[in-house]
Amino acid sequence: MKMKRLWALLLVGALALSLVACSNTDNGGSGGDGSGQTDAVDDLTLSEVLEKIQKDVELPMVGEMEVTDENFAGYFFIDPIEGAETLVSEAMINAVAHSVCLIRVPEGTDAAQVAADIEKNADPRKWICVEAEKTVVKTRGRTVLLVMSTTDTTDAIVENFDAI
Repeated sequence: MKMKRLWALLLVGALALSLVACSNTDNGGSGGDGSGQTDAVDDLTLSEVLEKIQKDVELPMVGEMEVTDENFAGYFFIDPIEGAETLVSEAMINAVAHSVCLIRVPEGTDAAQVAADIEKNADPRKWICVEAEKTVVKTRGRTVLLVMSTTDTTDAIVENFDAI
């Protein structure tokens, strides 16, 4: 009987050791930033991210827009990225300069470079008759945020993004 208990304890110990050895101490695996780490933002759906970053922020009347290959550049100011997830929320009235764009790049894509390309090309006058007061591009893990809006709204959204 003692021998069975000893074997059982050894097996439990080996199992516990293998779980600890295989656990990921870098917060979830490899991310798109090349650091080998993911970010809490990447663990959420883009809809969840959008909900969190817009929470308690004074917004104009907004709606989510469908992103296709044909209109991708109009939102992100770069060519479409195959395999990327996207979500866009913009003012429903074209005379209001407000846009929140999220893109999650596929594994192996350099999110920082994508963000740099977006930032270089972003046009806060894309609405022609109005211009966003402030434009910010931020990266967390594989997720890139582009906000163009009033200064207060942009700052609040960026603060919420950073807080996730």
